[in-house]
Amino acid sequence: MRMQLLSVLQSALEQSCQRRRTSVISPFLKYAKSHFRDVCDDVVESTFLDQRNQVLDFPCCLVVLHASTDESMSKILHLNRHSQIVHRLARGGVQEAIWAEILEIMWSSGHWPSPQKDLHPTCLMCGRLVCGPHKQMVQQLPSRPLRRLADESPVLKVNPDRLCRRISDPWMLEDAPVVRHCFWDPEDSESLRVSVKQVGYLSWDAVREHLESFSVQKTAEQCQSHWRELVNAEHDGTTQNTLRALENRSLGERWKRRDDSISAEMDAMMEETEVENVETDLGSGLILWCPLLACYLSPESSLARPPASLLPEQIQEDFLVGLSAFFRTPLVDRTGLLNQECSLRLAVLDPIPDMDEAFSKDLATIMDQRAESLLSLAAASNCKVEVLWSGGIDSTSLLIAFLRALQPHWRPGEGEGRCRGTLDPQGSDRMIVRCSADSIAEYPWFHEQVLLKLQGAGAIDLEPLADSEEFPSFFDGGRTPPPRRARPRAVSFSAGPVQEVTALWEGPASRLTVTGECGDQIFGSQLLEAAFVKSELHAIYEQGLDAPWQETLLPCLLEMGVVRPDQKERWLAWFLPFVDRCPVKISTTFDLLWWLNLACKWQTVCLRLFQRRPSLSWADLKRIVHFFQTEDFQQWSFRPEHHAAKMPDHQRWSSYKQPLKEYIFEYTQDTNYFEHKLKAGSLCQVNDASQFVIMGVDDQLNIIRFGETCLSKRQMERMYPNDGLRKAFWKSREIEAQAERVV
Repeated sequence: MRMQLLSVLQSALEQSCQRRRTSVISPFLKYAKSHFRDVCDDVVESTFLDQRNQVLDFPCCLVVLHASTDESMSKILHLNRHSQIVHRLARGGVQEAIWAEILEIMWSSGHWPSPQKDLHPTCLMCGRLVCGPHKQMVQQLPSRPLRRLADESPVLKVNPDRLCRRISDPWMLEDAPVVRHCFWDPEDSESLRVSVKQVGYLSWDAVREHLESFSVQKTAEQCQSHWRELVNAEHDGTTQNTLRALENRSLGERWKRRDDSISAEMDAMMEETEVENVETDLGSGLILWCPLLACYLSPESSLARPPASLLPEQIQEDFLVGLSAFFRTPLVDRTGLLNQECSLRLAVLDPIPDMDEAFSKDLATIMDQRAESLLSLAAASNCKVEVLWSGGIDSTSLLIAFLRALQPHWRPGEGEGRCRGTLDPQGSDRMIVRCSADSIAEYPWFHEQVLLKLQGAGAIDLEPLADSEEFPSFFDGGRTPPPRRARPRAVSFSAGPVQEVTALWEGPASRLTVTGECGDQIFGSQLLEAAFVKSELHAIYEQGLDAPWQETLLPCLLEMGVVRPDQKERWLAWFLPFVDRCPVKISTTFDLLWWLNLACKWQTVCLRLFQRRPSLSWADLKRIVHFFQTEDFQQWSFRPEHHAAKMPDHQRWSSYKQPLKEYIFEYTQDTNYFEHKLKAGSLCQVNDASQFVIMGVDDQLNIIRFGETCLSKRQMERMYPNDGLRKAFWKSREIEAQAERVV
């Protein structure tokens, strides 16, 4: 039976593929083989299927490494035979120069190769993450031999949903007795998922009311109990993960917009569409930048002939560009040392402070004083404080700091009778908490026992924040959410569309928005997780966080090809002065990853909420405040005793950020969260398929971009004529002279 089903499936697939195949692709395929003859084993037309065996027609291609019979690896460029872009190129009427440019874009806009055999770098995979600072989503494919259709054309199966890098499972939920257990059929369970994501931030009564629109009659307690059952089941791996799955199991509307932007831009390239010159005075340095910009500006045209390593040579020649590619984040060294030899001119907005030997504040004092100062600032400006709460450690701790200031006589507890103290019902006039379905799932206890109770008493306002693609109509930026039924009187909700986190700058000026950004930089780095989870960072996983950094980080860079072996000594001469600049002695992998995060990633983190917009002003930067972006937090992190406390047990990932978890525990008495909560990225959970892709921001807040997706170097040169960008931000001659002196 199974063989018959497979035979029917393959037959149907082959018929579908044959219907869509044209005979004119051969000249283009022949050209592509010739173009990549020195860097690629083969170029083939391939059919891409999703997990439901549906043909994918995304705009471009994919590069995959395949295992050969002799255990060597062959590098194959798979052109999507169902891409309209590929077919248009093949039909003729397009200059060879355009063929070459689009092929180079397909090749060079992906990740560098991983040393693992099961991989590969995506190049405009399903239209995602073309260029710009965020190229973080990559999917592994098996390296086994290619599957082929009857006509011998290759077929690859991919899972577009996995490219959405989100929380895959809730971290855990405390054991709770089933309250008023009742039968739920699968359709009712699905309705509950939808309801929690749409109105769960309000209350379980709101979820119950929303369920009635699906003709599901349950109590609020039954909804809460079944939600816990669903989350626990997914955490245990006993069911397919659907809590954060795309509602329609498709690529999602926002990713489709990205695909459409790529197609439109490539169409414009083929039609040689006119573009307007940028008429503005560029600044003297970049405060935010994309590693690919260095490749575009390099006079050696490092993209013109794709290198065999898949890495543009510029990434290997320029050490800061390479380190940025490794971190998947553009770095700006706040000490200034690493910036000196970067081929791009960079500007530092917030230099790293010198260590204050007399500094003696404890973390709780710093947290409380920061919250009080921001509340005072908001009051003086006649603003409300708007806190973005993700459920993670950073945002929960800062939210507690505000609650301690606003409600000093109240503490949470399980059940109505266990809450301690009295509430000030006027708190909602001063603070709004923005959260999402992911926030609730990440820390459900806090949502239930703190936020809902404070909201019910009128002490705070809760408002939703978009966090995924499940409900495209909520994310169009111009529509109002569908009307909701009457809610309990205790619920306070400001009308208006659910807002994406990357559009917060469009919020009302009457709000001072506070984020948890820079918390990770104070305490360590997300890359510390590599010591506990297998990844391409083999040396860190095998040797751990206490190993000397020379035995972990540098081998990782060498193994991944970011640093060439013949450049090792020059790289060390460039890097060691930066290590010595740290106020804390840098010996271990933990030490170095924290220092790199604090000194080099800080500026990008402070600005990343602003990089998906058409224009930027200094007023925008002042209206969104990062709670941990102060000198006090940095001085605290410089003290040796505090540095040791950031993660007291380097063998246990759950001990990361323990000082913040202790601050949270003192308020909540939630042992479960204190002992088991793991660091989870929050901003990356927001699927960023914005229409704005940028190459950088300069110190005059000019946004560097050319076209919707910044694909075409030719378009860049037409928008910024007379080598405008190169003259403003390129300094390669200085770099070459310095390199010669070092050698």
